[in-house]
Amino acid sequence: MTILGLDTSTKKAIFLSYMGLWSALRLLTYGSKQDPDFKGYNETSLLLFVCIAKLCMAVAMFLRSDGGWKELVEGVKGNGGLFARYFLPAASYVVYDNLTFVNLTYTDPVTYVILMQMRLAVTGLMWSMMFGKRLNRNQWIAIAILTAACFLQKGPDIYSMNTNMLSLSLIGFQIIAGVFSSVFNEILLKEKGSAGVNLQNIFMYTHSIMCNFFWLLICPSSTVCKGNLATAMTYENLSTIFHPKVLPIGVILATIGIVTSLFIKHLDSVRKTIASAIEIFVDAFLSWLIFSIPLTQNTIGAVVLASSGVIVFSRPVVEKEEEKKEGEV
Repeated sequence: MTILGLDTSTKKAIFLSYMGLWSALRLLTYGSKQDPDFKGYNETSLLLFVCIAKLCMAVAMFLRSDGGWKELVEGVKGNGGLFARYFLPAASYVVYDNLTFVNLTYTDPVTYVILMQMRLAVTGLMWSMMFGKRLNRNQWIAIAILTAACFLQKGPDIYSMNTNMLSLSLIGFQIIAGVFSSVFNEILLKEKGSAGVNLQNIFMYTHSIMCNFFWLLICPSSTVCKGNLATAMTYENLSTIFHPKVLPIGVILATIGIVTSLFIKHLDSVRKTIASAIEIFVDAFLSWLIFSIPLTQNTIGAVVLASSGVIVFSRPVVEKEEEKKEGEV
């Protein structure tokens, strides 16, 4: 009997890689922010590097699967409207990615991953409002469970005023930006007669690069971004991207999308949900082991509630069978 239907080495490798990469991303980002001996790095410089790497991979995949340079140029020329529409999801992703670094500066990985599970609730509510799709009973129950998990983890600190309310607000804004981008991107990808996935990825990453440049030009706070466009592009800032504490973060950000695609292709959304639930326990244990973040009763309870909420949200509702012979003689 195989656990979770992981009956091949490929499926096991993909499942473990998916969980490991997401947990490692949070822990490495948090660790790079907490080390007093490390002078730090410009997060937007790193994200620019990542977006350029993703753009190169998207172009390579287009050339491999969809045609040559001529077809690429024709595809860009023939989809100008679609290219323009990708500005909104790309800009939202840029905000989401930049806020990941900001929030993991002020919030430990366990609290962060628990609070970020509210993405499910926001996604469900946004789909319900935008497309008239009603949430089922299990999804409403899950939203209640996830809300309880968040209050259990941060409620006492909020009540005693022993928490950074700006950080909580930024996490909320990050969730909204991420959900909006995901929903908008899904609409564009599934639009009838739309361009191929690889070409749309090229559009997304091109806009992401431009948005990161623009963010560096207008960023109003030294707390949110460490300098302007000129300082971000200096040799000193760019060289920190290849520091042993930073390069793994960039590699994970550049490759995690590919692993997610492989997960969906070889497994399914149910096991993806289970993996996300397990990640919460992994983050809690490793944060305690590596950073000595205490596992309080509230934290353990919040971890259990958040994991349960994730699983309940994805469970189908079995409707009671209606009377089959209604109207029969």
